[in-house]
Amino acid sequence: MQLSKLAAGVAAAVFALPGSALATNGMLMDGYGPVATGMGGAAMAYDNGTAALANNPATLGLMADGSRIDLMLGFVGPDVETSMGMGKSEADAFYMPAFGYVKKEGKFAYGFGIYGQGGMGTEYANGDLAQVSVGRVIFPLTYSVNERFNIGGSVDLVWGGMDLVAQMANINFKDTSDFSGQAKGYGVAGKLGFTYKLNPGLTLGGVYQTAGNLPDLEDGGYEVEGFDMPAVVGLGLAWQANDRLLVAADVKELLWGASMNTVTIHTPGGDVPFRQDWEDQLVVSLGLAYRFTDAFTGRIGYNYGENPIPSDLVNYLWPATTERHYTAGFGYVFDQHSQVNFAVSYVPEVTVTGTGPSPLMGGNGGMVIEHSQINWQLMYSYSF
Repeated sequence: MQLSKLAAGVAAAVFALPGSALATNGMLMDGYGPVATGMGGAAMAYDNGTAALANNPATLGLMADGSRIDLMLGFVGPDVETSMGMGKSEADAFYMPAFGYVKKEGKFAYGFGIYGQGGMGTEYANGDLAQVSVGRVIFPLTYSVNERFNIGGSVDLVWGGMDLVAQMANINFKDTSDFSGQAKGYGVAGKLGFTYKLNPGLTLGGVYQTAGNLPDLEDGGYEVEGFDMPAVVGLGLAWQANDRLLVAADVKELLWGASMNTVTIHTPGGDVPFRQDWEDQLVVSLGLAYRFTDAFTGRIGYNYGENPIPSDLVNYLWPATTERHYTAGFGYVFDQHSQVNFAVSYVPEVTVTGTGPSPLMGGNGGMVIEHSQINWQLMYSYSF
């Protein structure tokens, strides 16, 4: 299909660095863009640049008139260690570029961007590995109904890729690419959001994002059935307490229960099912931003989402188990055109012990998985 070829070509051009990542709210990032990430991922109700494409496109209506280009590089540094002789995962550094362009003109704002949505990544000394990446090419459109109310939506071209080596299950498919997996799939999704100014200092925002709508991932010899990204419902508040202090809080429901049930690998030798049965995940994001000078803004935040994976099903290949995220960041404005923003996330270690059947029976009973992270995002912005 021409649509598939277009999405693949754009992905290849932009994601020239490793695109898989072991994300932090399940398989999703704790924040998209360093402005939101520095504030714990809260992003529903204030201007956070073109990261709105991945957060709430309606916040583009809060931008000043003109055009903006954002160039971003993100780093995810998972530290995963597993018992039962597997040891420490060697997949400990992933880089995720992103790009966004938006033009605000009167009541309308529009543009396009490319963002990595999330994924997972582990690699062990015995050769077992799982690398999953999902990204979106996003086309937003926002309309300012009046001075208080903005509505916005986007059409998202979604691609997913997977490499998987699980020797005990006789599964082995991977490629040499740094930005895609051997098994690939493409789909179409979207978002619909709003912002409403309750009073001059308080803004309410919300978004609904559809599931990834990924079909089976295929590589010719293998086929992955049942893997998808969740639908997301989010609601948030932003309070501009004064001309220097911004307070933001979001609540999001990640609907994993409808997207991560059983992932079946169709192999030349038969079908291998991986039961997941993830639970829906409620994520709370809290953040503060304080403008110390006209040029320098500092940010802090906190993000919490309970591990969505049942302990009897958690898998050493896909241990997306982290919960608490402590974030900080800053922004520096060079002049009316250029600025830079940076954020870092510290994710304390979570230890999960498998409660399923004995590993001799194909279960995870007694397996201990430890997982922590240090992540960062850096973005340069040019306005004109």
